[in-house]
Amino acid sequence: MKKMLAIGVLASSLVFGAGASKAEQVITMQGLEAAMGMIQKGFLRDNTAILKMGTQSLKENLHNIDSFVIESSSEGFDPKTYAVVEVNALSKVAEEITKSFIDGDKATARTKFDKTLSRCIACHNIIRK
Repeated sequence: MKKMLAIGVLASSLVFGAGASKAEQVITMQGLEAAMGMIQKGFLRDNTAILKMGTQSLKENLHNIDSFVIESSSEGFDPKTYAVVEVNALSKVAEEITKSFIDGDKATARTKFDKTLSRCIACHNIIRK
């Protein structure tokens, strides 16, 4: 009887635990999407404060990706390592966007924003295979 109860508890924790992880991933991705939108709004309104909030939010949400469970789809490629490298690169680019914008080089800041968006799309295409 105790074994059956233990198996039931273990199975339900695995099932519901996986759901919570997926929910956290969705929340993180929504946060990243909102951060990119806020950065774009900073560009459109020529508002440094909004842009800074967006880049700060982007950096904070990027570090939540470390907790994602990413399964390898092919041999020789570690998607988790790829995601970590992208997180570090995107965090640096977010800082560069803010610095360029504050320095008045908005064309460079916009180019870096476009590159950030391209990296987001590339990561999604690779990880979601």
